Amino acid sequence: MTTGTLPLPTSFALTMRGYDREQVDQHVAELHDEIRVLTLDRDAAVAEAENLARRLETVRAENAGLRARLDHALRSPADPAVLGDRVRRMLELARAEAGTVVATARRQAAEVLDQAAAAERRVAARLRAVDDYLARAEHVLADEPDRPRPHLTAA
Repeated sequence: MTTGTLPLPTSFALTMRGYDREQVDQHVAELHDEIRVLTLDRDAAVAEAENLARRLETVRAENAGLRARLDHALRSPADPAVLGDRVRRMLELARAEAGTVVATARRQAAEVLDQAAAAERRVAARLRAVDDYLARAEHVLADEPDRPRPHLTAA
């Protein structure tokens, strides 16, 4: 009799100094039983491995789908109407903070513009003062044609 791929004898030849036939037959029967149990265990393990492999592929496909949905969700703007209460509140707080930051930036920009306008007025006033001074100097020089003039050199 053979089981699986391992041939086993069903009985042993008797010799004068041989083994006890019942003991050998009982041992062989126990080995056959153990092989049947191991074969069933192996077949069950193979079936379970195949089942787990199919399930793994299913989970991998589901994971890929979820990653695609997450990528899409992260790339699209958040709409508070479709979010949960906690996330909606966080989004509202972030928008409020962003509004505060924008308002502060606008205020600071207005201050910088005011400072620049004041600096422009100061420079324009100085330029007018210099122009007036030069005009008076030219007028004075024009009124005194005979007076010797100092030679000015370009710096």
